[in-house]
Formats: sequence, C-alpha cells, structure tokens
Amino acid sequence: MAKIPVLSMRLFACAVIVWMTANIAAQPKALISLQPERMETGDTASLLVFVTGVNTAPKDPDFSSWATLLPAKNILNRAGWRRSAAQWTRRYTLIAFDSAVLELPPLQVQLATGERLATNSLKLIVYPTRGGREISDMAGIREIKREPVHWTDYWPWAAGSALFLLAFGWWWKRKQPKPTPLVQPIQTDHALSVSPVEIALQQLSQLEQKQYWKYQQVKTHYAELSLILREYIEKSQHVAAMESTTAEIAHFLAQTTYPVENRATLINLLKMADGVKYAQSQPPESEHQNAIATARKLIVPPVMMKSGHPPKTSTKSPSSAKKYEPL
Repeated sequence: MAKIPVLSMRLFACAVIVWMTANIAAQPKALISLQPERMETGDTASLLVFVTGVNTAPKDPDFSSWATLLPAKNILNRAGWRRSAAQWTRRYTLIAFDSAVLELPPLQVQLATGERLATNSLKLIVYPTRGGREISDMAGIREIKREPVHWTDYWPWAAGSALFLLAFGWWWKRKQPKPTPLVQPIQTDHALSVSPVEIALQQLSQLEQKQYWKYQQVKTHYAELSLILREYIEKSQHVAAMESTTAEIAHFLAQTTYPVENRATLINLLKMADGVKYAQSQPPESEHQNAIATARKLIVPPVMMKSGHPPKTSTKSPSSAKKYEPL
C-alpha cells in the first residue's frame, strides 16, 4: 500500500515537466541567418528570417536599425512568409557595393498580436572585387548556390489533389449528376501588381534622373542598370536571372519567348555592366545614357513600339506599388 503514493508523486512530477517543456517551446522566437556571410562587392547574399511559436504570419521585419550600415535600397524583398510545420520563414536578398565589415544589430519582428520579437545580430564581411581582363575570367568569381527543393514547395498541389479526390468520391457515392464546383483561386498580390514592363521603365527613369556618372559613381550606375534588367527578365520570362551569371541568362533566354532579335543586344548590355562592376572598365560618358536608352528598347515589347503606344512611365517609385519580390 505504501508504493501507491510514491507512484502517484512520480506521475505528477512527469506531468509537470511535460507541461513546463511545452510552455517553453511555445514561446515565440525570432532568428536571422545570412547565406553566405562573406561575399564580394556587387554580389548578393540571402537573408533568412525565422519565427517560431506563432500561428499567424508575422509582419514585415523592421530594418531601421540597419539604415546606417545597409541602405534600404540594398535590401531586396524576394518572397513572402512561408510556413513549414511550426516555423515561419521569409527570405530577402542583400547587395553591397562597398567593401566593409558590417556588424548588423538585431532586427525587430512584429507579430500579428502587436508583440515585437528581437532577433540575433549578424556579421557580414564584404571583400573588394577581384579584377579581371576578360568577361570569361569572371565566371568563377561568384559562387551560385541553388536553394534545395523541399517537399513543402509542393504541398499546395498535394492539398488541392486531396480535396479534388474527396469531392469526387462524395459525388460518386451520392451519384449526383452535377460535378462538384471548382474552387476559384484567390487572387494574389502578384496578380494585382503592375506589369514587369512598367516597373522596369519606372526604375530606368529614376536611374536616369540620378545621373551617377556626374558624381564619379559609374560602377553604381551600371550595377543598378544590371539589377533592373535582371529583375525584368526574371519576372517576365520566369527564369532565375537575379541569381545567375550573364552566361547562364543567355542559356535561359534561348528557351523562352523573349524576341530572338533582342537577345544578343541584351546579353551584350549585361556584359558591359559586368565589365564595369568586376573588371573596372570605364565606358565613355556618352555611353551611360545610351545604355539606358538601349535598355528601354529591350524592355518595351516590339508590338507596342510598332503601334506607337509604349507603356506610360511614372515618376512614382515602383516600390510604392510593390517591393522587390526575388533570390
């Protein structure tokens, strides 16, 4: 009879330990990670933001603590929040044009409940770009890391297939003459956004107004021009242009519907921008505005140019319509 109280006390202690562990694990946490943590000027790195312990998608992280180290224009939004089990993940693409050792302080992530979570701090090392005489010499400068395929990338298709099979089985069991109505897809922000052509033309107009070459910032001018063209190619042709070399982009374009007569000109313009960014070449001053004019002709569809009605550009920043989406 004396063993019964001892056993009860042990069961009670185990229950308390399990309850405390569950409560500790349920506390919301935020964490950030850089991939890679070392890169060269003009290259990009992926910033991953992780939030655990919440059921609702968090709000955008607050990058104001990085303003003096990494300007907001160097933080390119590439994707929205994605959930995997009990963890929310969001990816950004960072780009740096100056060599430095950046001690990045913690970010603040606001939850749907209004609570703010502080992340860990990071250290980003940006090395000067190694020089090269030929464009072909630069193929090995930048290490491209593909994001591995994960089963969570296909869960919407699996869920949709399961729902379809359940609906079909219900219909077959009850022998209804009418098929189960299809669920209309929810219209996303991407469908409501402006077209890639309009975004690219707005960005080119803003770049032309900045006139970096007048302030001895030719490298910045061609770096931004290259980003505009790569983003346009990625959004209009659905290829990973932001994370690929110029040679890879040329290979991708051969498999797309992009006009054949414009491909060589587009690749040559990207190569010229690469030459300024990596090989320290200096085009004549007259070529800076010509490069923008050439980019416009490559972006505007030939049908619109022939009809005389190209898309209207606006001085309003494209970021007000939608931030970069992206790597």
